[in-house]
Order: sequence, then structure tokens, then C-alpha cells
Amino acid sequence: MSASTLGFVGGVGTANRHHLRAGYTRISSGAMHQLVAAIAAEAFNVPLREVNAKLHDEKGQVSVSLAVPLVLPLDNVGERFGKGGGTVFELADAAKDVMAARIQTLAGTNVGRVNVRLTGIHDGKNVSSRRVQ
Repeated sequence: MSASTLGFVGGVGTANRHHLRAGYTRISSGAMHQLVAAIAAEAFNVPLREVNAKLHDEKGQVSVSLAVPLVLPLDNVGERFGKGGGTVFELADAAKDVMAARIQTLAGTNVGRVNVRLTGIHDGKNVSSRRVQ
């Protein structure tokens, strides 16, 4: 991933400038891929091993393509996104918004698009409650 794809154009506020050191920090494409997959697993409440994520550079922004299973039952899935429920499409849209925000926060990367393909059913059990931070 290039610096332009990652959205770093200075990125740090002036209040923290006294902590900056000469040099650069680069996120490898493999690390970025793993980070996005972990964020997706968290957002969709599925095990990481069931997430297939692909990243593409789209005019300086990251485009994410995901294949994830749908979590059933849907009883309390909407509550995780501040919604009382909704269609599968509405819940996927909410998860996409969460993903884009988390990627921006953790990697400083602007996300242009998140495409989701629901690939099956997952019961929502045996999912680690750890959060990507």
C-alpha cells in the first residue's frame, strides 16, 4: 500500500509534533489485509477464519471486497449497530459503516467502497469477544 492509498498526508495534529521522529512508518499490504479482515470479523460477528477480504486501490482510497457468512439468529444483531432490527441489507450496511470508520481510525486510510457478499450462515457462537484496537 502506498502512502497516498493509506491517506497519510501529514495526518498528525500539531499538538503531537514534538513526539515525531525522522523516518516513516509503512503498513505492508499483508498487514493491511489482516487488519481489514479482523475488523470485518468483528463488525459481522463471525470468526476471522470465515472472512475473505480483498483490498484494491481505487483512486487513492481503499476499496474492500468481503465474503462473510450471515449471523443467525438476527435477534440482537441490530442492537450492536444502534438499530432495533432491519433487513439483512440494512444490517450489512451498518456493518460496512462500522468497518470504514474503524479502518480510518486504525490505519488512517480513507475507504471509498465496501462490497459485501453474504456466503452462508453462521450461528454467532464461538466468536472471540476481543476487539481490534
